[in-house]
Amino acid sequence: MRKHGKLLGDYYVENYGRKDKLTGELIPFKNYKQYFATDFINKRNMKKWCLQSPKEEVKDFIVASLNKKFLSKAVSSGPPSTYLLTSNLPDIDLCKQIFGSYKETCKQLEMKPMLSEPLPKQFNKDYSDTPILIDTREQKPLHFTNSKLLKLDVGDYAVGGDLYDYTFVDRKSYQDFCSTVTNGYNRFLKELDRCRSTGCYLYVVIETAFDQMWAVNKQVYKKFKLDYVYHRMREIQAEYTDCCQFVFSGSREKSEELIPKILVLGTKLWAVDLQYFWDKQLKKDGLGNRKTETTPTVQGYKQRYSRKRGFYRGN
Repeated sequence: MRKHGKLLGDYYVENYGRKDKLTGELIPFKNYKQYFATDFINKRNMKKWCLQSPKEEVKDFIVASLNKKFLSKAVSSGPPSTYLLTSNLPDIDLCKQIFGSYKETCKQLEMKPMLSEPLPKQFNKDYSDTPILIDTREQKPLHFTNSKLLKLDVGDYAVGGDLYDYTFVDRKSYQDFCSTVTNGYNRFLKELDRCRSTGCYLYVVIETAFDQMWAVNKQVYKKFKLDYVYHRMREIQAEYTDCCQFVFSGSREKSEELIPKILVLGTKLWAVDLQYFWDKQLKKDGLGNRKTETTPTVQGYKQRYSRKRGFYRGN
């Protein structure tokens, strides 16, 4: 490429010219693997195309997209909602619209969903008076009506006595979460190994709405490469689905509402894609905003590639 005075991205865009299936716009080049695995500039275009194209064609596209991704990552069960969203794959709602259910979608792939149980009705009850045990090392403890400090072997929050159901919660701020799954990755895996060996389950509750992560990352002093953060999270989800879930609560206040529910219901939630249902609750409360992009926008790509690396200059 140097010999011919051409950048790698320009070469692929000019010679292969992959275009968005909906709009016909050139797809930005990021790397070889991404370029030839991408059919749309953003997820919004993918969803719009799926909803207006012939159903059989859409079914084939969804099955092929999921199958290709799962095979490349050696995923043997249908992963949870955040895995699909951070991979820019068709999400659970889209799968439901096209196939009737996520279970049926996974059936087409000859696999079962990792988290397939419905949300129990008891989840809607008020658990604010639940006595919560808070780990003595918790630096910024949440406020609960009834709580006491106790050194916990796993996580930051638990319940005791007859309420104990082998379930723990690890509270994370945005920064804590990103650091845990990147710099603290190996240490966190050891904690999950302890959970698995003792038959316990750990919920990692992050005090940010999932669809606000990109916006928050722009505002904080220490920025993270969210693509890499999500990559690490997906690795954990695929390997430790039997003892760990990540739930983006939306705020500290919402964490205080969510955590008692998790701890009291315990094993009843282990096979539930809690993030999927909690997102719907946030949306009902006016806190979830699915219009916010979970990946960089098309304009963001154009600016990034034309200004920094020259890989993409539009049509």
